[in-house]
Amino acid sequence: MEKFSRILVPVDGSAGSLKALETAILLARSSGATLDILYVSYFASKTDTENLVSWLPESLTRPVAPAVHDALGRAEERVRGRAAYELHERTGNPAREILRFSEEHDGEPIIMGGRGLGRVEGFFLGSVSQEIMEKAPGTVLVVK
Repeated sequence: MEKFSRILVPVDGSAGSLKALETAILLARSSGATLDILYVSYFASKTDTENLVSWLPESLTRPVAPAVHDALGRAEERVRGRAAYELHERTGNPAREILRFSEEHDGEPIIMGGRGLGRVEGFFLGSVSQEIMEKAPGTVLVVK
């Protein structure tokens, strides 16, 4: 099995992404890899506003800053002291930003949860993990 020096783990705070993080921690410990823990939001926190009325689900329209803080904070709690890691945040389409991040880091392998979105969000936005599996040039592990 190839030894990895870095492993990309996209997180969104869902149970699936945290389960993927646990798998990545085990792999990182056995290979000495550093984890790149990445949160991607559709909107920047500077666009956060109160009382936003929208027909979109709250999971898409809620303020971004608390979601980013919560997801990265929960991930950091799990990985601290167990593996080397760096936290990252990007804004944009999650699948595109995850792929871009991986490419910028020499096609590092990606370990991610199978589905973090609910049915409504998944219908509107599609499956990030599916797009990553189809378009990533390197190793992808989807944890369910």
